[in-house]
Amino acid sequence: MLRKISIVNVSTHPLIKAWPDDALGDIYEKLCKHNSVVVVDTTGHFQGIISRKDTVKAILTRSDWKDIPVSEIMTKKVLYIPNHVSLAEAAETMLQADIHQVVVVGPPEGGSVAIGIITLQDVLNNAI
Repeated sequence: MLRKISIVNVSTHPLIKAWPDDALGDIYEKLCKHNSVVVVDTTGHFQGIISRKDTVKAILTRSDWKDIPVSEIMTKKVLYIPNHVSLAEAAETMLQADIHQVVVVGPPEGGSVAIGIITLQDVLNNAI
């Protein structure tokens, strides 16, 4: 059943964005409410992702953590999937990489504009 479901129809997580030159202190509230923030350039192409884990590491190791540019601590090599894949393919990708969420990019014909996030929670919510 999951092979017939398109990820475009099931993502329940809003795409929370930041700019590479945003300070960590400026996006702190976003990270308190969401697991991660997708870092994009001015055209919407995604550059990386910053997670709660990245943020906690910065807080523990740097007294100036609020002033750190997001681009300095974001994860730059981010796994992503095109928005035309099935939910099963997205789940398999996450399991193989041992991650719980993946950035969805589009448009359908290809591209690197971040348009959403799919999580293992989305897979569970649509399994039945």
